[in-house]
Parts: sequence; C-alpha cells; structure tokens
Amino acid sequence: MNITSTNCSKVIFVIPAYNEEENLQVLLPDLCRFMQFFGYEFRIIVVNDGSDDGTADVVRSLQDDMPITLLNHEVNLGPGMAFRTGLKEALSIAGDDDMIVTMEADNTGDFYVLHKMLRRCEEGTDLVLASVYGEGRVLGAPLYRRFFSHCANSLLKFIFRVKGVNTFTSFFRVYRSTMLKEATKVYGDNLIEEPGFVCMLELLIKLHALGRYRITQVPMLLDYKMRIGNSKMRTWRNIKDTLRIIHKYKLNHRKIFS
Repeated sequence: MNITSTNCSKVIFVIPAYNEEENLQVLLPDLCRFMQFFGYEFRIIVVNDGSDDGTADVVRSLQDDMPITLLNHEVNLGPGMAFRTGLKEALSIAGDDDMIVTMEADNTGDFYVLHKMLRRCEEGTDLVLASVYGEGRVLGAPLYRRFFSHCANSLLKFIFRVKGVNTFTSFFRVYRSTMLKEATKVYGDNLIEEPGFVCMLELLIKLHALGRYRITQVPMLLDYKMRIGNSKMRTWRNIKDTLRIIHKYKLNHRKIFS
C-alpha cells in the first residue's frame, strides 16, 4: 500500500499560540517530520498571540530548518483573532487545490487522524473536522469539562443540524482553500468576528449557511496528557459565549450574511 501523498496540493497550517513555548518545541519538529514522511509540500503559520514567554523565540529558532512563518500580535487578542490573522495569510499564498489545516499549539493533535483528514479532503470533501464524539474519545480531561463539552455539542447539534457532524467547536480541521476563499468573498472581514474560543463554532455556522459544501468528521482520541501546561479556555466564559452565539445566529433569527 502506498502511504505517501500522490496529490500535488500544498498543505498550509494555521496554529495560534499563546504562551505555548514548551508545547511548540515538541509539536513543530514532530509535525514537520510527519509531513515530510508522507511527502506533502507544506508551510506552517504560527500566530503568536501576545505571548509573554518564549513562544516567538522558539518559532524563530526553527525557521532556518523548517518552512515556518511567524506572525505576531503585540497583545493577546484571543484565538479568534489569531485564526483570523493566520487564515488571511494562508489564503494569500494558497492555490485553489491547496488545503488549510487549523489546529491548537498544545500538542494534542493526533497526526494519524490528520493523515485521514487530509486524505478525505484529497478525495473531495470541503471541510473535515476531528471529533471526540461518536467513535472518538477524551482522556485525562476534568469531568466537569467533559460534561459541559458533551452537553454543549449535543445542544448545538440539535439547533444547527449540520448533517454528519456532531462536533462544532473543534479547532482541529482541514479545509479546502477554495471553500475559505469563496466564504471570504461572501463575508469579507466578518468571516471570523468572535475573539474567543467560540470562533470555530461561528465559522462552522457561517460556512454551513452557504449550503454548498461537503462537511464531514473523523473520530479522534484527545489525550490531555500530551499537553504541557494548562488549557487557556475558561469554561464559564465559554458557556456564556456559546449561549450568546445560539441567540445571535438562531434564536434571534439574525441574518448571517448581513
């Protein structure tokens, strides 16, 4: 079986990072080795979101040996604005056949799952999400966080009804670049407006509203033990933001394209 990529498309990674010095020292070299093993042409865009540790220094130290672009926010603006900055850069260099991967900098992304996601996109899917629900699992997360996450995604699945998808907030995704380019023509700079962790929920809602894309998911095992340090997500803040998004885009019947 040929496990290398036969596709001539390029893969562009967008990774927001806030105080992820230790995790990036592991993630970036491992990710580069993985992509080289499977024969992909790739570029990694790291958005340093106002870190006050050595995040930027770690990235700079690797740039001579790896295809990495470093973008800096002077202050912490949140993951939504970091993704917005990174995706704008990614789309400026992406060809129509290229794929764009969003993922966290905390070293919890599963490369085996990434390979499956890339293959799905190569086969014609427009957006592939990694899901810890269904056949996926979560290890090492606090019980309260797992409970909130399960309840939130069940509610979002019921309200927004994206066929074949039961994960709405996952950062770990693979997009066909044409999908994001077309969506940018529709939404402009408003493609991502939310600064917080609900930005990926907002983006999925807006992409699904266009009604012409193939969206699916693959199961993933999320192991919190792979992360060095604590999660930056604040649970109660995320609950409030999720409820606000539901009101904004569904209960309030807000016109998404405005």
